[in-house]
Amino acid sequence: MALRPTRRLALLGMLLSLGALSGALWLQQVEDWYPCALCIIQRYLYLLTALAFAVQFFSNDADNSTGRRLGGFVAALAALAGAGFALYHVWILAHPGQSCGVDPMQTRLNALPWVQWFPALFEVDGMCTDPYPPFLGLQLPAWSAVGFVVQLVLASFTLRTVRRPITGLM
Repeated sequence: MALRPTRRLALLGMLLSLGALSGALWLQQVEDWYPCALCIIQRYLYLLTALAFAVQFFSNDADNSTGRRLGGFVAALAALAGAGFALYHVWILAHPGQSCGVDPMQTRLNALPWVQWFPALFEVDGMCTDPYPPFLGLQLPAWSAVGFVVQLVLASFTLRTVRRPITGLM
């Protein structure tokens, strides 16, 4: 049984989110790259896009399903916000005098209840200006921005494939 185009795109978006989160955890646990506050916010947004694409993927097969529309809209908004945070993180790295360091944002993020349950995924441990080597020529926040832009495109296409109900017929 072949997947419909919306489901294929939603599955791809969901896998991209889960892959980005898995890669971030691997870098943190194996390579000792500790996440800063902006990294953790991007993780939250990758989780949100994964959930939104999952809603689209598991929604009713009807072409104009509310779940498909809502999932695509939330995925697009989360991807747009994620790209904004990732690009701001790139800007921070390009301007070493700036920092998102230990500030009220870090304290608030670490005070959230689920941080105690899943510290490996949600705890802020690093500084935004920590010098980590680039991967394939780009810093990690730049790759994150690329991932969010791809997700924004996928979400836009999933919204375009959702058919509008026909109105005005008697």
